[in-house]
Amino acid sequence: MSRTDPQFKLRVPPELRAKIEQSAFASRRSMNSEVVIRLEASYAQDKAAKEGTHEQA
Repeated sequence: MSRTDPQFKLRVPPELRAKIEQSAFASRRSMNSEVVIRLEASYAQDKAAKEGTHEQA
């Protein structure tokens, strides 16, 4: 991730922001990095679940 990557504003409920902040602190990452890593993990999990569904058919 670089500072030249596109940016956008995101509204997050205060409770979720606090969770992100705590997780980022615990893993020694910035809040931005924490959000990006968790989003990437979520998409990877979705992809794996879809691939698993196709294999079972």
